[in-house]
Amino acid sequence: MKKTRTLTWVAGASLMVIASAAQAQQAQDQAKPSSPQAQASDGLVIEEVVVTARRRSESLQDVPQTVNAVTGADLEKLNIQKFEDVASVVPGLTLSTANTGYTTVAAIRGAPFQAETGANPTVEFYLNDTLASSLFLFQSTYDIGQIEVLRGPQGTLRGRASPSGSITVTTRKPDMESFGGYVSASDSDQRSRNINGAVNIPIVRDQLSLRIAGLYDDNDYDQVHSINSSLNPYSRTKSGRASLRFEPSDTFNASIVYQRIDRKLQSFDQVQSYSLINPAAAASPRLIRASDRLGITDGARRSRVKQDMVIGQASLKFGGQVLNYVGSYNETKIDTQTPSDQANFFANLEYYQTLDAPASAEVHELRLSNQDKLWGMIDYTVGVFHTDNDGRSALVARTPVTLFGSLVTVAETPIVSLGAAKETSVFGNITAHLGDKTELAGGLRRIDYESSSDLQINGLSSLKTNRSYSPTVYNLSISHRLTDDITVYANTGSSWRAGPFLVGIFQPLSPRLQKYMDLKPEKSQSYEGGVKTELFDRRLRLNVAAFHQKFDGFIYRGSLTPYVQQTNAGQNVGLFNFASNVDAEINGVDIDYAIQASHRLSISGGFSYAKGKIKNSTVACQDLDHNGQVDAVSTTPTLAELQASTGGEAVAECKLSGRLSTSPNWSFTVVPEYSLPVRDGMNAFVRGLLTYYPKNQQDVFNLNDAVDAYGMVNLYAGLRDDRGAWELSFFAKNVTNTGQALNNGPSVLATTYQALRPPTFRTTAAAQFNSTYVSTRYTAPREVGISLRYAFGSR
Repeated sequence: MKKTRTLTWVAGASLMVIASAAQAQQAQDQAKPSSPQAQASDGLVIEEVVVTARRRSESLQDVPQTVNAVTGADLEKLNIQKFEDVASVVPGLTLSTANTGYTTVAAIRGAPFQAETGANPTVEFYLNDTLASSLFLFQSTYDIGQIEVLRGPQGTLRGRASPSGSITVTTRKPDMESFGGYVSASDSDQRSRNINGAVNIPIVRDQLSLRIAGLYDDNDYDQVHSINSSLNPYSRTKSGRASLRFEPSDTFNASIVYQRIDRKLQSFDQVQSYSLINPAAAASPRLIRASDRLGITDGARRSRVKQDMVIGQASLKFGGQVLNYVGSYNETKIDTQTPSDQANFFANLEYYQTLDAPASAEVHELRLSNQDKLWGMIDYTVGVFHTDNDGRSALVARTPVTLFGSLVTVAETPIVSLGAAKETSVFGNITAHLGDKTELAGGLRRIDYESSSDLQINGLSSLKTNRSYSPTVYNLSISHRLTDDITVYANTGSSWRAGPFLVGIFQPLSPRLQKYMDLKPEKSQSYEGGVKTELFDRRLRLNVAAFHQKFDGFIYRGSLTPYVQQTNAGQNVGLFNFASNVDAEINGVDIDYAIQASHRLSISGGFSYAKGKIKNSTVACQDLDHNGQVDAVSTTPTLAELQASTGGEAVAECKLSGRLSTSPNWSFTVVPEYSLPVRDGMNAFVRGLLTYYPKNQQDVFNLNDAVDAYGMVNLYAGLRDDRGAWELSFFAKNVTNTGQALNNGPSVLATTYQALRPPTFRTTAAAQFNSTYVSTRYTAPREVGISLRYAFGSR
């Protein structure tokens, strides 16, 4: 807390310094007037950033909250081909995809999210103004207009309530006037090939236009191979998008977008020898370091994700008002097979857990807003929102049965999960413009939420749930323009998330198991204050914000925790990531800057600090020493040790006060660019991207999971046309070849199985084989490549 207060005071002092500098600059300008025409002709200003964070196009500097904008041009300049790499240019943002190919995670401001809980995310995603799954956006990135990262509670203006923020993605719209398009291709020494492009076709000039875009991406994924398989890892993505725009008059317009994605993935789970972490551990048959990028399974993970999405938008203007509709329908089909012999107990043999998971979602939103200010001072938006989600997952778990250590058969257990969720809400926002300098805004959203689930094991329904809630969330903000170049603001808002029911323990639930699998809703309250500035004739943009957020019942997913597992063969030790409702708070600072140092040199970047803390809350835990505190996990306990620690319950529980997030408390980015004229109409350029992360313990209860401080440096150099018609670029990502293990499992990989018991050999006993390896993940290797982009016409 002391460090947080210090940073808050530093931020406050920074605001005072900025205000003083701005006043001095203003006085200097008044003493030495210069014409706006002269300044404009100089052209040495930071380009204005226009965002739609409040459902209206406005300058980033006018929005009373922290917003980071990444344009399509930024993505192209930095050769960002994977959606999760957007995090490299937005400090404090975490985006990641698991080896499953369908588990995606996003976090902002230190509020973690684990998709495995089944809860709504802490960060919601939107594509062309409609609610979209993160899975859809993570699969492909091409022909993007802009990505906006909105920090802090969202939900009174768009879609679903989210406690940490939202990310909006806008694809490029069809041009109504000119034919044109582009093609972009890149290749690298790591066998990563990406081709994407688009063509724009005006069908009826100024009234009807079509844009068709496509992507083909083929790469070696994380380049992890297995010592027991000759298969190679790969990721292959094909995607196409068609956008039709119709504007028959000045008062009506409509558009429809269809996108299809087909991604195939083959990968291996990466491991390293546990003896490298714990010298007292047994030596591995083959020593494997994290930098070796190796796994040990005989078979590979395979997944295929197919997605189809249709988005429709319409806008009607009448009597100074605007009626907008946006809706979407999305179908997803996931098929996976996962190697179950994680410890490679059965040599030259693999058996798989398979998953077939179709899902669908539809979203509708109708809103009414003003086109012209009411009474010259009021903007308003009112609307209704509805989403309906249905999903079915059919999982086949396979368990080997042995006799004297030899495989006899593999038993199959079909597990079917059915789930549905509906949400309908009404919302309204009012913004009062009190003169030319002051703005006061507020919004409410009333939510009606209901969900149901049914878990079926071996064809029998074992668990059904039905839930309904009716919460209300709100947001208030005030901003004041001190000068033309300085705006101060403050906002506060609330958020809400429904409590999930976790799936993964298939035994009768005791009250304690129920407590840590059936969670209550989460509520939060956030406060933010900041200043947005453009100084020195708009050559410097510096935005600073400090925030505090308090959670009541945060949905927290803990580390793998041992519990007493009941099976037909008796009791054994199971491992499960239980969840808990915990009280927590997060304090932090966000800084965003851009400098136009000269006509040739520009620098941009940001800094984000967020420290989250759990406050004296009860969680499921391992507590072998019976002191009521969570044990740091390094090995799995025996059944006798576990039973002695749980007091007759299936799992122990402890009081927890500690870190909320596994992400680093802070990070920063720097993006410099220098250009130099080579000849008329052509420039040479050099760009860089530095992202730095400090030392981080991650999961404090996993002794294996500390990550050292590291930085990643990407460099880009090439030639480009002044008019943007073409660009040739050479790139080197992770140019210093920085290597760092990013996480390690809490215990060695194990294979569980059933052993036939003498003398009848008609019953089985649970057994487990422990390997000498732990799971790990490593930074990507240095990648050197070339990219070429050519554009024509309207582009």
